[in-house]
Amino acid sequence: MNPTEFKIAQIRAGVSKEDLAKELCINPTTVYRIFNGESDFTLSELKVLKKVLKLSNEDVDRIFLAMRLRKRKTRPTPQGMRKEGEYKWNPSLKRVQ
Repeated sequence: MNPTEFKIAQIRAGVSKEDLAKELCINPTTVYRIFNGESDFTLSELKVLKKVLKLSNEDVDRIFLAMRLRKRKTRPTPQGMRKEGEYKWNPSLKRVQ
């Protein structure tokens, strides 16, 4: 989550963290933990936030997903692994019956 963008959206909507907690039916402490990066919102909570804060899909992506995606690294493909459907015939292998 991008805390700065979240705070901007919260101020624009005129909603306090306590109000968000009531709308989400969660403890205000949980909202503070999420805001501090100790936890994450669930998908159902994001849907409520989108409505309460009047966010577009792009806003949701920018605030809640972009930071997480940028941090993720891709794993290299191990050498010797083939793409699906790509096989090499090895005549030395015998069929086991």
